Amino acid sequence: HSRGRRKSSASEPMRAEVALPHRALAFGLDFHPTERLLAAGLITGQIRVYSCADDGASAERRLGAKPHADACRSVKFSPDGGALFSAGSDRSVQRRDLETNRPVWKLRAAHASAVNVCTPLGPHGVGTGDDEGAVRVWDVRQRGAVMRFDEHSDVVHDLHFELPRLQLASCSSDGHLSVYDLRKGRLEARSDELEEELLCLAPLKGGKKLLAGSDSGVLGVFSWGDFGDFSDRLTPAVLGSGEAIEALAPLSEHALLFASADGVLRAASLHPSRMLGEVGRHADPIEALAVDAQGALAATAAHDGTVRLWDVSEAALGRRAARNSGSAEAETEDEAEEAPPQGKRRKGGKGQGAIRLGQDFDFSDL
Repeated sequence: HSRGRRKSSASEPMRAEVALPHRALAFGLDFHPTERLLAAGLITGQIRVYSCADDGASAERRLGAKPHADACRSVKFSPDGGALFSAGSDRSVQRRDLETNRPVWKLRAAHASAVNVCTPLGPHGVGTGDDEGAVRVWDVRQRGAVMRFDEHSDVVHDLHFELPRLQLASCSSDGHLSVYDLRKGRLEARSDELEEELLCLAPLKGGKKLLAGSDSGVLGVFSWGDFGDFSDRLTPAVLGSGEAIEALAPLSEHALLFASADGVLRAASLHPSRMLGEVGRHADPIEALAVDAQGALAATAAHDGTVRLWDVSEAALGRRAARNSGSAEAETEDEAEEAPPQGKRRKGGKGQGAIRLGQDFDFSDL
């Protein structure tokens, strides 16, 4: 069993550092919905699950496996925490039972190209996106895709499932955000072609806002239902970095963490929009970010082959915000909650040719 090395002190927010096997890069991280378990998907095709101490000061390996022949790019716990989804460069997607550490559902050639991201869609569903822009929806009780969408022309970087609306959002290097209605199995909305590559997504304000990190260092804000263009932007001048925003994770309805290519993990708030402070840093770019269910512990994975655990409790962030309070509050381009002009909204589109929901795929289960 590998153990994390304790690194905490009264002034140091980092709680522990976990050395991955052979210093392998972790492409994906996710916390268990109820327990202090952290899953990591590695470039070697392996997955690791670590048990974190209650104070986050140590981490011990709980289980490991090698479900993918090539890099494991994404890992996500199921909503009930009993299984772990993973997707990889070998084009496969699988669901692994955590108690037995065995796959209970696996597709060896789920996509035509490398699968870059996956996200659970309730107890029986999972969404995936690949390097060529394809988005698929799967029912783990069936073998084939129950929906197919081909709206993007470049790699799909992230997916966000909005449960109350039963809608799935995807972002891509092609500069588009796409939103799919999973009740009707069709494209609901598509943004204009934005100038930035969209790399990651996170909801805020109870799902009323969807934030998108970009390669230009801009944190764009969409108002849910109006996806033509950003309704607001947090610029590099506000965020304290002009580097690409590689990952996002909500902390509360108005605050989130963002990880940049400069290796720094920062916290920011929306309306009022300002940078709350630096949480911690790696020497190399950060690849993945996750926050536990309590919003008190964050994990980052960087190109140096380490996973670091950070104290992001309200008290810890409050101390950092206090140290940062001497600087004037930065303003964004638009602080108001005004609805933006209507952008492109295409009903059906390429996604209309999607396979409709099978009779056994009942979204009322969600």
